[in-house]
Amino acid sequence: MADPNLMETAPLDPSLPGVRLLQSWIREQLAISVDVIGSERIEGRLIWQDPEFLAIERSPATRPTLISRRQISVIRALG
Repeated sequence: MADPNLMETAPLDPSLPGVRLLQSWIREQLAISVDVIGSERIEGRLIWQDPEFLAIERSPATRPTLISRRQISVIRALG
């Protein structure tokens, strides 16, 4: 029997307009701003996405910051 505390993650659906837009921002290496619920605004370059997280590179010399999709309220392109 499956653990009721574990949530199943749906696969990333590339047919969705939002997924396609984020993928284009990744290809363009566009800077974005992400408003996180109950936290700070995070700015940087979106480097990848999966069904659970976005990875934002805040500066080229640092490791990416992972942001849970469930905690995002707004994503804006800065360029």
